[in-house]
Amino acid sequence: MAQEVSTPTHRELSDGLYWTQECLPLGTLSELQQFDLDEWVGPDEDVHGCQNAYLISDDRNLLFDTLTQPNGDHVVELIDDVLEGEDLDYLVISHPEANHAGNTFTILEAYPDATLLVPGEAAGYGSGHGAEHELYHIAAETPDDVEGVPNEIRYVEPGETIDLGTHTVEFEAPLFPDHSFTLWMSERTTNTLFTVDWMGFLHQSSNCVTVAGDLDRDVTVEQVFRFHALAFPWMRFADLEAIERAVDDVRERLDPDVIAPAHGMVMNENLDTSLDRFLEAARALSREGEPSNMESKLEYILRPPEVGQ
Repeated sequence: MAQEVSTPTHRELSDGLYWTQECLPLGTLSELQQFDLDEWVGPDEDVHGCQNAYLISDDRNLLFDTLTQPNGDHVVELIDDVLEGEDLDYLVISHPEANHAGNTFTILEAYPDATLLVPGEAAGYGSGHGAEHELYHIAAETPDDVEGVPNEIRYVEPGETIDLGTHTVEFEAPLFPDHSFTLWMSERTTNTLFTVDWMGFLHQSSNCVTVAGDLDRDVTVEQVFRFHALAFPWMRFADLEAIERAVDDVRERLDPDVIAPAHGMVMNENLDTSLDRFLEAARALSREGEPSNMESKLEYILRPPEVGQ
């Protein structure tokens, strides 16, 4: 089974808004026998997981997340290509995990005038994240706190906005955190919501950098279920009513026209259907966490091995 991350590719979603993607082949359907994927992928076609980052080219330029370290030089080349030699003004890190922040210092070295924007203490879901913020300490008031990094570094909080020219970004508190030190982002001109780890799903190898609305078949609950089972294991034990309230908040308060996740396809139509599909996957995950199911799994795991006569 192949396990090398691909060289990043990109496409322009709208004027000045670019989607960059790197993929990790997980194997073919025949190799992933525990997956029920026959509705959406051929038995000999690779199943892909992916990492996405988003670049806004405007009067001021902004990159949201960085992809992974094996592609550090490729990411810088891609930024140079898209910006046609212009400077990167802002690098935003959604949260400090390798597939989101792994190329931070490679990019800052290439763009020493870029400002690094990192989640502030109020970025996480709920309250009381001071200890974690200290653990992932990046800088206080001045960049002098970080040796060897000449860039300006500052914390951003939900509700803060940055005017890039035609585009304006606003930072959002995540409604579905996989990590309490996470920041979502919206872009007002295109009404795009960048949901980081939430709303991701697996795809087939022929659909890299493909907008979900361009697929010749619907995304399945299985695709959404498999990704969230990995990225959000707590969802097996979550309060379904609270999950439904959070989805209602996305629909009513944020009301995006485009959802751009970090680990799935960009969705720009039928978003209510996409959100309903997530809820169905969340309900299925919750059933896995029911005591009767957990007991049966424990019995299976702990039962004595069969010994040959």
